[in-house]
Amino acid sequence: MIRWLRRHAIDLGPLRSSRAFALIFWGRLVSIAGIGVLGTAIPLQVYALTGSSVHVALVATVLGLAGFAGALSGGLLADRLDRRKIILAARGAAVAGFALLAVNAFAPEPMLAAFHLAAVVDGLAGGISATALSATVPRTVEPAQLPAASALMAISMDLGMVLTPALGGLLYAAAGPGWLYLWVIVASVASVALLWGLPELQPGGEVQADPQLRQAGLLPAIRHSCGQAWADTREGMAYVARDRVVGPIMLLGFIQLLCASPYVLIPEFAERQLGLGPEAAGLLYSAPAAGALLASLSSGWTGRVRPAGRVLLVVLCASSLGVLALGLTSSLPLALAAMALTGVGDVLAEIFRYAIIAGRTPDRLLGRVSAVWSAQGTVGDTLGGPLLSLLAKALGPGGAIVAGGALAAGLSAVVALGARELRGLRIEPETPEEILDEEVDPGIRAAEDR
Repeated sequence: MIRWLRRHAIDLGPLRSSRAFALIFWGRLVSIAGIGVLGTAIPLQVYALTGSSVHVALVATVLGLAGFAGALSGGLLADRLDRRKIILAARGAAVAGFALLAVNAFAPEPMLAAFHLAAVVDGLAGGISATALSATVPRTVEPAQLPAASALMAISMDLGMVLTPALGGLLYAAAGPGWLYLWVIVASVASVALLWGLPELQPGGEVQADPQLRQAGLLPAIRHSCGQAWADTREGMAYVARDRVVGPIMLLGFIQLLCASPYVLIPEFAERQLGLGPEAAGLLYSAPAAGALLASLSSGWTGRVRPAGRVLLVVLCASSLGVLALGLTSSLPLALAAMALTGVGDVLAEIFRYAIIAGRTPDRLLGRVSAVWSAQGTVGDTLGGPLLSLLAKALGPGGAIVAGGALAAGLSAVVALGARELRGLRIEPETPEEILDEEVDPGIRAAEDR
């Protein structure tokens, strides 16, 4: 049992060896604990005010468009300026959006426009922060620790999301959304306090931060970056389009979020297909994180996988099938199981995708490639939410979810057939111990086990 745990349990090495990575991990965990509540409160409140999943999807669309703009600008800044300053400034700005939601929730007549305005602020801030953070992580650990660091970043998301959406659904029914937004503000301030301890994180590689910009401050740097935006963005996108592994990985992630991301339909699905209320919606929002948490805790094997491309395609298929199964059921336990399976596929795909992309991308391009990574996610959510909500008007929430899962599986298969280099991608062992462990005679290993 001890040997099995050592081989399969999540690798905590990056937390022990890198203080900067540890601060990022805990700061992200605290932040996501707040955002998990936010992700339940906003859809439930908008659906309660309007009675329409289309309005829920429109708020998500505004958030996605703002996140897209934030991701692109964050990628440019992350390759030109101290990434620590970018993260802290963006996280601080997001608190203003959360405060607007709290004030609106406690008002006698909450306004729908407040959700759209808050989505703009938080989308921009979140896109900038997420991109800068993603570009920072590879600099804080050794290259051989990238799969472990990716798994730990995934588990910080899972730990933050596994209980808070369900708790958010319960508290929403008991106390209303205003108190949930106050909790988000507290968690965000605590996250900024943790990330304040990060060291200076200037971009590396051939493109160095301009010393004059460093002295001038953040606003002049933003103006300068906007002036260089087209050329810099084109360079990052050209790298993604040219690389025969990174490009298909980005496309597969976009397909998954476009077609197999049923979260905007959860309130309607819980009400119409399950016949339940906000508490069930909160559980459904938590279930993917629960599945992802179990997968992350047993992700030690991911660092030893050699045919990484094939495994990535398998877990993406599993995630799509989980979404399809969700739409077919009218039982809450089965719906929770389907959402948990989706979470397992999503987190394993995230681990492999991040490790592959971070390992193949030069540091001088990490910010912009991370921006493309974030942008494909936000664009997928932005387009996918309205698409599924419109399908739900014709097919019902369950039928729309089934159609999305089936379409994601089919399109992913088409991309996989054309991505020969991704299918054949192998991650070779990098240390003598790994090589020895793979080449040792099975009989000797069995004797050692005895």
